[in-house]
Amino acid sequence: MKKALFVVLSALMLGACVNVPQPPKLNIVLPVAGTNEMWNSASHKGSPVLVAVMASYCGWCKKSLAALETANAEFKDKGVEVVGIYVDNNAEAVKAIQKQYGLQTTILYQGGQTAQDLGVNGFPNILLFDKKHKLVKVWSGYSDRLADEYRQEIGKLLK
Repeated sequence: MKKALFVVLSALMLGACVNVPQPPKLNIVLPVAGTNEMWNSASHKGSPVLVAVMASYCGWCKKSLAALETANAEFKDKGVEVVGIYVDNNAEAVKAIQKQYGLQTTILYQGGQTAQDLGVNGFPNILLFDKKHKLVKVWSGYSDRLADEYRQEIGKLLK
């Protein structure tokens, strides 16, 4: 009996020592490229948010911009916020990408710390948050199916 009690207590103590990773929180305040405005995720409570974390030097990020633009065009009028966050500190580099690709999506920059806070470990990294800003889906890397996958997952949130 003592051995069984010891085993149970040991397991409970060991469980208390295990660090269970928590999903990232949507807590973003960053400058909007090409403006003097700041974008604050708290202002968008009650709206799903699709966040694409990218870098200006990332070729796969550039390929994923079309899917991001498609999501923005399809869901902006349905109350979904779509934002691209560049880890770059150089506003001019980000503005050049906006211009080159004709981006209508809200583009933020200086997102290095935000990328770390969101647990991003590569580019592009896309996170979908529900209306309560709970993380529901993460995409890592590029796929030709991104636009379809965004459409499917965002559609689930809007039902």
